Amino acid sequence: MGWIATTPEERRRQLGSFLLGTGGIGGIAAATGPGIGLSQEEGHKLIDRALDKEGFKVLDTADMYAAGASERIVGTWNAAHPDADVLIQTKTGVTADGPNLAPDRVRRQLAHSVAVLGRVDLYIAHQVDPNTPWAESLPVFSHAVESGVIRAYGLSNVDGAALSAALETADRLKLVRPELVQNQYSLLARSDDQDVLPIVRSEGLAYTPFSPLATGLLAGRYSNGEQPAHGSRASIASRHAHYFDDEQVMVKIRAFDRLAAEHDVTSAGLALAWLVNHPLVTAPIVAPSKESQWTAVHEAQKLPWTSQIADRLDSLFS
Repeated sequence: MGWIATTPEERRRQLGSFLLGTGGIGGIAAATGPGIGLSQEEGHKLIDRALDKEGFKVLDTADMYAAGASERIVGTWNAAHPDADVLIQTKTGVTADGPNLAPDRVRRQLAHSVAVLGRVDLYIAHQVDPNTPWAESLPVFSHAVESGVIRAYGLSNVDGAALSAALETADRLKLVRPELVQNQYSLLARSDDQDVLPIVRSEGLAYTPFSPLATGLLAGRYSNGEQPAHGSRASIASRHAHYFDDEQVMVKIRAFDRLAAEHDVTSAGLALAWLVNHPLVTAPIVAPSKESQWTAVHEAQKLPWTSQIADRLDSLFS
């Protein structure tokens, strides 16, 4: 029996409707510099609001976000709130030289993250490391659970083959299994439909996708040829850059904007509502820093969901 709840409903109660992404605190993902990301004060205010007013239950970070500033700022907040009822999740494995899940490095990074954050509840292998077999890296994660250093662990940026191999390895070696999957998933990025989500369903895994708004494309920000502003996630992240010049995709996005307007919600609210109501999604990761972004979070939870809306979205983005 793992630590993460076994049914979708219980998992949502355990982890909340959304996870708070803190990769925009101190920088944005791996990028730092003037005008990029939230300051420490702004980051602390964001966490306060997410927990105290919005009911969030998980803070998500990574050891490489903002060159370590994200973990540090979350850690200073945690030190000031020792009794906070929140789970702290961080990730390891992304380096300037490529993926690295070598056992000794994972051990060192986990110890460092625990020291900086105060504790680590959920630990995620940030990428698949082609140079380190699961049989070498997973025992480190498993031992961390068994020794009480962390509560559970998971995998990020995995395809179906890598996820299956990890689960098979854990079972064969009688290790604690990974219980969470954190992949990119949105109406515009649905490759997990083919191979990952069937495994999530059959194995009862928690699924907490990132980039639910496709770097703002599903938030109505760039529907009419607008270009990302300096310091915005879209100006830094490269995952969706190719869509800006794909007129077929932009036509779909404009149609999506019209569908959102029909239901009197923002485009971001509709995109998040699709994930909130997805039977295999436990909780998407969001990082609101503006009031309009919080509005979308609220809309997603309040929109009366129907099969007709789901069918129209599937037809539009199939």
